[in-house]
Amino acid sequence: MNNLKMSENLYLIDLQQDIEGFRNFIGSWVFMGDCTFLVDVGPAATEKKLLTSLKELGIERLDYILLTHIHLDHAGGIGELAASFPEAKVVCHERAVEHLINPKKLWEGTKKVLGEIAISYGEMKPVLKEKIVSSREFEEEGLTAISTPGHAVHHVSYVYDKYLFAGEVGGVFLSLDGETYQRPATPPRFYLEEAIGSIDKLLNLGNREICFGHFGTHEDSKVILEKHRKQLFLWKEVIGDQMKKSSNDGDLVENAISKFLEVDESFMSFNRLDDDIKQRERYFIKNSIDGYVGYINHIGA
Repeated sequence: MNNLKMSENLYLIDLQQDIEGFRNFIGSWVFMGDCTFLVDVGPAATEKKLLTSLKELGIERLDYILLTHIHLDHAGGIGELAASFPEAKVVCHERAVEHLINPKKLWEGTKKVLGEIAISYGEMKPVLKEKIVSSREFEEEGLTAISTPGHAVHHVSYVYDKYLFAGEVGGVFLSLDGETYQRPATPPRFYLEEAIGSIDKLLNLGNREICFGHFGTHEDSKVILEKHRKQLFLWKEVIGDQMKKSSNDGDLVENAISKFLEVDESFMSFNRLDDDIKQRERYFIKNSIDGYVGYINHIGA
């Protein structure tokens, strides 16, 4: 079952990819009410799965398709989704608008970074300019868009009712039978100050139910965001220390992971993950460490 009922009005659609370990990882949030909207659409490879799930939920129209950012795992399927719901406005950061209209540059850049994973995600199709609303200009009673750079310069979070759709501001999250696993999502180019500023913006909203881009929900946004704020500083300290000790990139990653397992309470559940999900996470942990390495070298710390 792809449609996970989270509350009376809220569903998380699990968009499992045809890549080992890419389950319980990429999702699309659907809220049904006076305002019916979708948050993120996943890759192009699973756009038909998403359309089938929306049909199963009885959704015939959408007011908005809200994009937290335009990385392919969050927005790759936007072309077909936007065409399938002609009445829906697509909301994104102002710096993302041109990439939705003409995604070729985004596609070529993503292939260089992600390689075969990008090919598996599939190429984004363009969106008609008249369907797009920048988050800066977006207005809808009860629904608020908040610029939250850090994971990406074009990252936006959304608040509606008691829900906070935070994309990757809180990193990657999994609930594991009473425990939680959480790790930074800090790919190059990463700037710690921007990420902390975005967390602080969301903390100032008070407590909400936080809905993650990857993957699931937690009832207390303040608790989980404060933990992640501390985690971001801890990773800077650990990675900076390991950069001085490690002789190559492979050693740096393995030594950093070993240290995280000792000192990072939010990361310690890593060893409880299934083997295929561990493999997936190792790939993205390296990506996150690369972001810190670039940042630390930039500031000369």
